[in-house]
Amino acid sequence: MSKLLETLFYGQGRVFSRPFGSTGGGGWGWWGDVSALSFGGTDEQAAHKESYSGQKSKIRSFSIGGDRTLKAVLHQVDPDSLAQQLRGTVSEISAGTVTGEMFPNPVAVGDVIKLDKPYNVSDLVITDSSGSPVTLDPEHYDAYLEHGSIELLSLPTVPGITQPFKAAYKQAGARQVAFFNAAPKLIQLRYEGINLAENNEPVIVEFYKVSTAPLQELALITSGNELAGMSIDAECLADSSRPANGPLGRFGRYVKINPIQ
Repeated sequence: MSKLLETLFYGQGRVFSRPFGSTGGGGWGWWGDVSALSFGGTDEQAAHKESYSGQKSKIRSFSIGGDRTLKAVLHQVDPDSLAQQLRGTVSEISAGTVTGEMFPNPVAVGDVIKLDKPYNVSDLVITDSSGSPVTLDPEHYDAYLEHGSIELLSLPTVPGITQPFKAAYKQAGARQVAFFNAAPKLIQLRYEGINLAENNEPVIVEFYKVSTAPLQELALITSGNELAGMSIDAECLADSSRPANGPLGRFGRYVKINPIQ
């Protein structure tokens, strides 16, 4: 008897996806840093127990299908990755200048006002509504310009101060993601990995038809020494356009690449 060759696995690598139905070698997008990727499945069984012995012994048990699932943790947190995992769309906000933006009327000391264009605000000037506008000195408010947030600390004592106050400022551009305003989309998934346990042996794993659920969790406030990650679940579906008994199957394939000769 030949000796069993021990093969172990410790995987690292890159994950790519593209819309289901894509053809050719292009159109793939890299998912960035993915710290966990796992594949598994469940088996649904049909069974029958006899009724003639008094023992109700199981005499038949066979598979009638099952689910194939993927789990991943993504660390690339940007508008495009969020849109993909939250079934959303990305839109652009242009930089610009705002004049005469009205504050609520009235405002009092301690109030916090959020500007309409809160994107890295600069050149902020706050005035009142009198015929000869009075400008609020910076000592009257705290301005958190990166978020367009203003907290009133005091009010001018100039006679005839007239509310509402008005803001003029410049704002930077931005990219925004609307959550859950797009239909779910099927994707193809491809893992290009190396097996550190076997001298960095290259492997490829492909899943032909994947349905992703919305991300399970994204920590918006983090602690400790770990970066935030997006935990997602996905289901591997059968690609019926492929032959059921073909060499590549209908769900996916694992490729162990041989060394260069």
